[in-house]
Amino acid sequence: MRISDIRILSALVALAATLVLAACVAAPVERSAVAVASGQTPRTHAEQTEATRAIAMAFLRQVYVAGDIRGAYDGFATEHMRQHNPLMADGLAGHRAYFAAVEARVGSSVAWANVNNMIIVDGDLFALHHHAFTGPDDPGRAFVDIWRVENGRIVEHWDVIQPIATIMAHANGVGCGRGDNYEAALALGQTVNPPACGLPDSTASRDESLATLDAYSQALFSQDVAGAIERFLTDDYRQHSPVIADGKRGALEFLLEEFGSGEAAMPRMGQMRVVAEGNLVLMHRLTEYADGSHTANVDIFELRGGQISEHWDLKQPIPENAANENGMW
Repeated sequence: MRISDIRILSALVALAATLVLAACVAAPVERSAVAVASGQTPRTHAEQTEATRAIAMAFLRQVYVAGDIRGAYDGFATEHMRQHNPLMADGLAGHRAYFAAVEARVGSSVAWANVNNMIIVDGDLFALHHHAFTGPDDPGRAFVDIWRVENGRIVEHWDVIQPIATIMAHANGVGCGRGDNYEAALALGQTVNPPACGLPDSTASRDESLATLDAYSQALFSQDVAGAIERFLTDDYRQHSPVIADGKRGALEFLLEEFGSGEAAMPRMGQMRVVAEGNLVLMHRLTEYADGSHTANVDIFELRGGQISEHWDLKQPIPENAANENGMW
């Protein structure tokens, strides 16, 4: 991982929202989860990304178009897949047991309505941002799943899950404004190819997207919050964090209210995992707060013309006890 990438990651943290950067503890980058590993050339990275994409798209089509989640995992994952969802035991056996219990409680997953918003592929990782409803009365949950591929098989899985808020600070929804309830999600049909928010911009540079976030973080570290927002957020900046109002003004008001006085206790970040493709950058980390609580967090940024144009985030409390020993990161 390059120094510029590390600066981005150490700076960018969202506390239940958009971008809380100014006083966070610098975080190292998880080596295997960043696509451009040490010694890897852009060509080999591109080849690995495309090999991962072939597996990702076939796997996701089987899960979300064919509705065969069991067959997809049996066909594409290793029997001893390392699991980071705290409610699932390791391996395919743990995955099967979990979904059997869920379906016994809320009904078959075949009847659920799912909207796939974004698919990002980067080296040996692919990530999916989606939201789902188990029925007409379910307000739904938003998800980010991340899978790691090795030797043509899925060997590891992480996720961050957050209930969809019934009241939000804007009207943008948790995805891209499509399928925001059970009936609307069903009506969309399949959203694998293309996903509801569209594909990453193939003409955009991953490196340039990371460099823009790097420059933005450095501006925030200089404590010029208003200047950084004016320079690096587009005029039509869209917010999807449920607690922050839309636009530049919403981001500025949130940052100043929560952290502008310098009196708030800053969260402490753990290592970062990055999945970036074209104009989309996903960041995954664990965060520790002053009261001793911990969360798993994901932020996704869309960039356009050297600025940040859109932002999504998810945060999930980390339970004291888990069905596996791997942690949520």
